[in-house]
Amino acid sequence: YSDYIYLHEDLVALKGKKYQPKRNHINKFKKEYNYEYVPITSDTISDCLLLEVEWQKTNEQRQGEDASDENQAVVYALRHFEELGLTGGILYANGKAAAFTYGMPINQDTFGIHVEKADININGAYPMINHEFACRIPKQYMYLNREEDLGIEGLRKAKLSYYPEIVLDKYIAHFAEEVQV
Repeated sequence: YSDYIYLHEDLVALKGKKYQPKRNHINKFKKEYNYEYVPITSDTISDCLLLEVEWQKTNEQRQGEDASDENQAVVYALRHFEELGLTGGILYANGKAAAFTYGMPINQDTFGIHVEKADININGAYPMINHEFACRIPKQYMYLNREEDLGIEGLRKAKLSYYPEIVLDKYIAHFAEEVQV
């Protein structure tokens, strides 16, 4: 798999023709919904957990161990949000949880965005949460690492649609069996 790394400023400004579709989705979302973005806190964790349950139901075609592992990781992270040092936000549309995202600094100049989930029935929720969170990440972070596509074609296309500055290929190394001398 590969990590998708973006210039922070690109995801905040969404400048130019290539980002016009993203701006269109965001503008439509703003016109269509009464919305609010708030930080994830102990008061909003339950809304994130409910949205995660709904997201899993909607994405049932991703059955198997990977989907189950991801769900367990998301639930664990939300339940231990503060102790893990995570920061994130939840987006409400017409009073309903529409999307959430969270991450944490990787190093001095890169912020990792670990999870982004949205209700696919709420048009524009994904680009809106992406943009709102990017705008709130401290400017000291030059890069946003939106992590890997997990080999899922739709996720790969979505990540490429934001024009990553770097697509960092990752490999798994295996130790060779020890040779008896």
